[in-house]
Amino acid sequence: MWEIIGALLVGCVVSGVVPLVNAELLVVAAAVAVPPAALPLVVAASTVGQMISKTLLFSLARWAPTRLPDRATARLDRAVEAVRDRGGAAGSLMFVSALVGLPPFYGLSLAAGVLGMPLALFLATGTAGRAVRFAALAWAAHFLGVGTAEMMAAGTVVDLLPGH
Repeated sequence: MWEIIGALLVGCVVSGVVPLVNAELLVVAAAVAVPPAALPLVVAASTVGQMISKTLLFSLARWAPTRLPDRATARLDRAVEAVRDRGGAAGSLMFVSALVGLPPFYGLSLAAGVLGMPLALFLATGTAGRAVRFAALAWAAHFLGVGTAEMMAAGTVVDLLPGH
């Protein structure tokens, strides 16, 4: 079981940087492969893995603007002020992006770094959204996977009804 959790963690780190690696499929596969008591570990490993890579993207984007020419820096400063004027909307948008994937969490992680979102706000909202997303996926995959296996073993849905 620990091999599955470790591989999930590494896979989710990779998936946070390489969009072709699908974290959701990794979570579903792990959730079906582990016992029900390990589902919280699946959620924790996938969330931590994703947030490691998204924090690296955030940090890279935070560092990059210091390398921009003065003209671009002035435009970026205006964008940062516009975002700050909107108050808590940035945190809400980050949570929704981490939860449902729209707008893409990858892009928002970069934008949050460039626009100077506080790291604590990024981590709190991103982690919360990803944890809820992966918990829902893991729970659904595990219980649908178990139910599907029982249906296949029974032969028909009617065999699962009481009294048959």
